[in-house]
Amino acid sequence: MQVKIRYSDFTTLTRQVSVEEPIAEARDIYRLGCFLLAKEKLVSRPLRLIGLGVSGLGEATVRQLTLL
Repeated sequence: MQVKIRYSDFTTLTRQVSVEEPIAEARDIYRLGCFLLAKEKLVSRPLRLIGLGVSGLGEATVRQLTLL
């Protein structure tokens, strides 16, 4: 997953992180994007653009739960 930001002077920065477990929910993508923004302290001045990107998408796997 990556986050791309562009400042008002058109300086553009991209940061990315890989995760071991697949992400299937939009809220998890959002949270990971917020994590990258906070970790790198990227929101330190006004922004023109924030973009989130994901790669390596695949079929969601379904786990069968056992009944007791």
